[in-house]
Amino acid sequence: MKNASKVLVVGLVVILAAAFTLPTAAVAADKPEFVWKAQSSWPRGSGLHYLQMRTLDFIENWTHGRVKFERYSAGEIVPGYETWKAVQRGVIPAGLACTCYTMRTNWTSGMYCSAPGLGPVEKMAFYHGTDDVQDSKNYETESWKLLEKIGLEQFGVKILPSAMQTTETFVYSTKPINSIEDLQKLKIRSVGVRGDVFKHAGCSVVGMPAGEVIPAMERGVIDACEFANFFGDIPLGFADAAKYIYFNPYSSSPCNLMFFMNKAEWEKVPADLQKLIKEASFESMKWSLAECLFLDFLAMRKAEKVHKAQVAVIPMEVGKFIHEKAGEFYQIKMKEDPEMAEYMRLHDEFFEKEGYGEYIKFVNDLL
Repeated sequence: MKNASKVLVVGLVVILAAAFTLPTAAVAADKPEFVWKAQSSWPRGSGLHYLQMRTLDFIENWTHGRVKFERYSAGEIVPGYETWKAVQRGVIPAGLACTCYTMRTNWTSGMYCSAPGLGPVEKMAFYHGTDDVQDSKNYETESWKLLEKIGLEQFGVKILPSAMQTTETFVYSTKPINSIEDLQKLKIRSVGVRGDVFKHAGCSVVGMPAGEVIPAMERGVIDACEFANFFGDIPLGFADAAKYIYFNPYSSSPCNLMFFMNKAEWEKVPADLQKLIKEASFESMKWSLAECLFLDFLAMRKAEKVHKAQVAVIPMEVGKFIHEKAGEFYQIKMKEDPEMAEYMRLHDEFFEKEGYGEYIKFVNDLL
């Protein structure tokens, strides 16, 4: 009887174990349906690369192994700046980058990257908001559909969100900024919409690849720079090259990183799997903001205590000045660019006519 009891107990354990493990095994793919090469536009050790690789993790897990990625960083297949073109031409099926690198072909696309005027939460709401607060997955507003249209028609790629960062550092500077005049005297490395806004504000702007920025500051070729979000910049040496690190709470400019696929490759994917990939991308974007906020907070102490840089908030008059100059510049671009006019129409409709602008102050207080 004792042996029979043992057999019974063992049998029950096996049955219970199967009950918990078999459902998981049933939804996991034995073999991936798609294995895609994907390259980011960033160095392997950078915070931007880290965030975008997490998007690939989300997709692999969300699709239960039906999709797998072979992962590459900038320069391993093509130069970082060429990632969009490489995906468009089918050199690689998937890429991860920001839309600052697409602005030469379509200026308005850069507004979806780092553009002064919107913080990360309101930016996500503008691109992916819904009246049904219980349905936050895979929702595309008219403003996001505009970017999708640009991607498909002008770049031959399907664009999905990847990571929404916290507000990018306003500038890393070798000199203190106490006034608008101090800002205008600086030679600033900047690119994308922010670079164009700095130029419009009377600043001297120099464009250069990320790898050249720190040596240029150390040699005095430039006085200041903007690059990306805080936690990712500190390990790259920005806090060593700059004595002053400024944030600008008046006019936020978080970078919205993208995951994109060659259009023809995307069309091979069955509809149910497309839905899962899109959901995973949206979830990755929401996760990334919390991750950036957490890691930025920890990096601030390290920047001051270890690297001996001063972390400060830009004077309010400087923040207000840049905010107003950004608005002026957008009005100029609207007259030149019909897509920019459409973007700003949707912006005003969302924040003014639909009334979401009045809640921004509460979101900022939460963060």
